[in-house]
Amino acid sequence: MKFYDLEWLAEKCGTDNKYEITAKVAAQARRESEELSIEDRSNPGNEKFISNVLLEIEEGRSPINA
Repeated sequence: MKFYDLEWLAEKCGTDNKYEITAKVAAQARRESEELSIEDRSNPGNEKFISNVLLEIEEGRSPINA
């Protein structure tokens, strides 16, 4: 697992509140998990939603970017 600097995440998420950052990342991960079809859910490789959201933030592809 890759660790992210909270100050960097705060800048990317548009808030300096660590609880709000956590809530934004978790909500986006939840949305992505709910978008999967039943067949995709049976594949254990698809269970890295939080890591995927953090990677999207890093690459500037996340909708929660400021």
